[in-house]
Amino acid sequence: MTYRQRIDALEAVWRQWAEVGGGLTDADWAAPSRCAGWDVAALFAHVGLFPHAVLDPPPADRGDPVTAVDILRRFNAPRGVARTMAAQVADAAVAMAAQAGPPGLVAFFADAGPRAVAALRDRPADGLVSWPAAGVTTWVEAIRIVLLEFVVHLLDVLDGLGRAPDVPEPALRETAHLLADLADPVAFVEAATGRSAMSPLPVLR
Repeated sequence: MTYRQRIDALEAVWRQWAEVGGGLTDADWAAPSRCAGWDVAALFAHVGLFPHAVLDPPPADRGDPVTAVDILRRFNAPRGVARTMAAQVADAAVAMAAQAGPPGLVAFFADAGPRAVAALRDRPADGLVSWPAAGVTTWVEAIRIVLLEFVVHLLDVLDGLGRAPDVPEPALRETAHLLADLADPVAFVEAATGRSAMSPLPVLR
C-alpha cells in the first residue's frame, strides 16, 4: 500500500470512529471492552489524541529512521513500553475519557481527524517524525502504526458494543500485513500453511 493509500485508509477509519461515537448512548460509552479495565469511552480516549499529534508533531530528532516493525518489536519486547507502561497508559485513558466527555471524544475524530488527514496529505512520505522511545521514523511508516492502533481498537469498541467487526477493508488489510511483518517469517508461513502447530502469534500486546 502506498503512502497516499494509507492516508485514505486512515481517513476512512477515523470517519468510522466519528460515526460510531456520534450515535452512542451513555450506556454505550460505559460498556466494558475486552481490554481489561477499559470501557468504550476509555478506548476512544486512548487513541483520540493521535489526530492532534499529527497536527502538531514534536520536532524530529536527527538520526537514521526506524521502521514500523522496528518500533513495534521494541515496544512489545518482554521489557518494552507496551508492558512496563501498561498500567499508566490505562489510567491516562480513563482520566482523559472523564475529562473530555462524549462530545470531546467524538470531536477527536469528527473535528481534528479531517484536519489531520489534510495535514498528512501535504507531508512527504519520507519526511521525518519523532516517535516516543524509538527515535525517528518516516511518515509513511508512522501511519502504518497509527492505522494498526485504530483498527485494533475499533474492533475492541465494536466488540464491546456487541456489533459486527465492520471495519474498512483497506485498513484491515494493511493492519494484517503489518502484523504478519512482525512475526517470524518462517514460523508464520509454517503455521499459516498447517505445517506447524507452533503459532508465532501473538506478536503484540
